[in-house]
Amino acid sequence: MTWNFQWLADHPRNDIQRTAKDYQALKQIFLTHQPDVLAFQEVNSAKNLYRVLPKDQYQVFMSSRMMSEEDKFNGINQFTGFAVKTSISAKQLNDISDLSSPAASLGLTSHYQQKLRYGAVISIKLNNNAITIANLHLKSGCFYPKQLSHNKKKACRTLNLQRQIVQQWVNNQQTKQVPFIVVGDFNHRIHQSPSINNSFISSSANKPLKWLSQNINGNCLAKVTKNNRVYYRQYKQLIDHGFSSVHFILNSAQQIQFAKHQVEQYQLSDHCPLLFNLTLADT
Repeated sequence: MTWNFQWLADHPRNDIQRTAKDYQALKQIFLTHQPDVLAFQEVNSAKNLYRVLPKDQYQVFMSSRMMSEEDKFNGINQFTGFAVKTSISAKQLNDISDLSSPAASLGLTSHYQQKLRYGAVISIKLNNNAITIANLHLKSGCFYPKQLSHNKKKACRTLNLQRQIVQQWVNNQQTKQVPFIVVGDFNHRIHQSPSINNSFISSSANKPLKWLSQNINGNCLAKVTKNNRVYYRQYKQLIDHGFSSVHFILNSAQQIQFAKHQVEQYQLSDHCPLLFNLTLADT
């Protein structure tokens, strides 16, 4: 499962205030599915996350950005990370911290310091097979492929640089020939399958990728509060996505959509979680 919780924090932005009942509603949605692995975005602390999931059943791995005075903000932050069932062997690997200031990380002479979100990475072991999972939360503000290809907006220039870093990480995993998964909030509407040209992440015949979220029909109802006014928005195109190496069989993929009465009654999130059911193919 990948889920952006929209400012899950004790004292979040003024327009995202949650009561105990709101947390309980989020928890009920999570417990209905109880995924083996949750890749989360926009969580300020493990304490906040444990209000949504049972502490005795899940181990939490927060992004190492939490420990970086240089890359985190004072006050509330949007951290990535994972929650993994305690019955599964898991360990935290090095974050993709270059995503924070991608221009500087890529050695560009003209760059500016940013404090963007790290990509969290873990390794889990299933049936003696090590599986690497990366969880991304990329730059917002460049949602359409045409915007990205024109590369005029500052957000698009940043996202294009982040794409290079993600591609480097993917290429590295493919060179190792290990099973890997990449999920998260890409903040971009991906319309084309992985290929050499015109795709968000490139793939080739000898280094193929599976697009796990390709056939998910987005239809996420969300409550938006702005200037003390409440209105509702239907998001019909995904910006949350999933990819994997060819080591996996995709059994099912779905967006867990909120019912209208849930959205009206509770402060949930402006993202509906994606749930993937995968098995390792025989190798």
